[in-house]
Order: sequence, then C-alpha cells, then structure tokens
Amino acid sequence: MLPVFGGLLVLIVAGITARLIPGFPDPVVVRKVIGKIVITFFLPALIFNAVFTAPITQDFLAVPAVAIGVALFSLTLSVLVYGIIFKHQLTGPVKGTLILAGTWCNATYLGLPIVTSVLGQSMQKVPIIFDLLGMTLTLFTLGTIVAVEYGRNVVHHTIWQGLLEVVRLPPVISLVLALSFNMLSIAIPQWFLDTCRMGGGAVIPLMLFSVGLALPFSRESISRQRWTDPILIPAIIIKLIIAPTIGYYLISILISDPHVAKATLLESAMPTMVLTMVFAERYGLDEEVLARMIVITTVLSMGVLLTIV
Repeated sequence: MLPVFGGLLVLIVAGITARLIPGFPDPVVVRKVIGKIVITFFLPALIFNAVFTAPITQDFLAVPAVAIGVALFSLTLSVLVYGIIFKHQLTGPVKGTLILAGTWCNATYLGLPIVTSVLGQSMQKVPIIFDLLGMTLTLFTLGTIVAVEYGRNVVHHTIWQGLLEVVRLPPVISLVLALSFNMLSIAIPQWFLDTCRMGGGAVIPLMLFSVGLALPFSRESISRQRWTDPILIPAIIIKLIIAPTIGYYLISILISDPHVAKATLLESAMPTMVLTMVFAERYGLDEEVLARMIVITTVLSMGVLLTIV
C-alpha cells in the first residue's frame, strides 16, 4: 500500500511546494477558490454518481451512526480535558480550537482519496456519508456551540442556523437527491452519470492539492510555531488513537461487510478536519494552534492509516 500513499503524498507535497513558488497567488485565496469550485460543482457530481449507483444496505445506513458516535465520544473527552481539566491554564480560543481539532476529522478532503485508493471507487460512498451525515452535520451544530462558547468574536449562532447551513450545502443536496432517486428506482440517463463520474474525477487531486496549500510549512511558520507544545498531545491522542478505537468497537457492532467496515475505520482515523479552520476564522479561535494540529495529525495519521490497511 506504500505506492498508494506515496501517490497521494505527492499531490499534498505539490500543494505545499506551490506556497514557496515566487509569484504564486495567495495560498489562502487559491484554497478558498478550489474549495468553492469543488463543493459547488465537482463534489456534488461525484456524490451523485457514487450514491445513486450504490446498493442501500443496512451497513450503508450504519456508517453515519458510527461517525456520530465517534464525534460525540471525542467531543465529550475533548471538553473534559480542555474545558474542565485545563480550564484555568488556557485561553478560551485555545480551548475551543483544541476541542474542535480533537473531535472532527478530515473525512472527505483526505478520507475520500485514501479510501478510494485503498478500497476502490465502490467504497466512495463511505467517506461521503461518514462526512455529510456524521462529521459535517455535528460540526455545524455541536461545533458551532463550542466555537461560540470559546471564540473571541461575538457571533450569535444557533443549532437551527447550523442545520440550515448544512442542508443548503450543494454536496448535501446532491446526497439527498441521489439517495431519493436510488431508493425510488428513478432512472437516470447514462450520459448524465458518465458526466458526473468525469467531473467527480477532479475532486481527489484538487482536494489533496488544497490540503497541501492549507499546511503551513513555510520557513517563517516553522521557526515561529511551537510544534512540540505538550498541550497539543491530548488532542492528538484523542484524534488518532481514541477515535479510531471507538470507531472499531462501534463498527464491530453495527457493520458486517468487511470492506465497508475497513473504509469506516479508515475514516475514524483521519486527522483534524481542514474545514474547522473556517470556524476558527469565523468565531475567533486560535488559527495558529489549529494549523499546527492539522499539520501534526496529518503527518502522524499516515502511520495509523498504514497500520489499519
């Protein structure tokens, strides 16, 4: 499996390298443009083709249950550690950042390429529903509560508003349509599915390149940031060890298909979600600490994922 991970790593390194090219546009701007294009066009296309053509089984429906279970357990443990045990040692933005970083995983931007490369396109449905019906759903609801509670920006945002944001996302709309058409056995022209498959093919390289752009490996950031800060260790352990362990036990109870089980376990072991950076910017959390968590967990997760594979 090393060649598979090697190919994915090359695309991530390409994104990191692009940051260092003289005259290259602002990586933050490029990442936002790529994200907008992927979320609006290419990812909905991939989702529709993957979910519409997938058989709807009990294992399929159990995947988001595992995702929600992993998120809830990780969130509870992260709040216990950073909201209670280290309550007086850290600022609010740092506590909120580490709670988000220890709870939500990069299920689509990194999970989709890895699951597809390891288990094939037939398993693309797993990271899609793991993320949209599990991780993204809980991030925009429970994650919003955490960000509002600990952020320095005074932003009033309710769970209901978070749910509205979720249902308006193009990938979620595409997922609902694909599930509805699949379950109702509504015929879709083959040319449309072929177009979706073609457009969806752009998702993985763009996502991996964007992950590279999001990783602050510039010379200035390396010299400025404290990469060995011990306060990060609990969040790293929760994200890369405890979360997949909880996922393993939930999977053993809920999922029988070995391929779906392995794909779901891989998802449970993904590093910190890049999308949490949007919440850090919006609510005034500590973006520098979050960037460190994204980098560290992304690098360390490769060893965990190789162990699972």
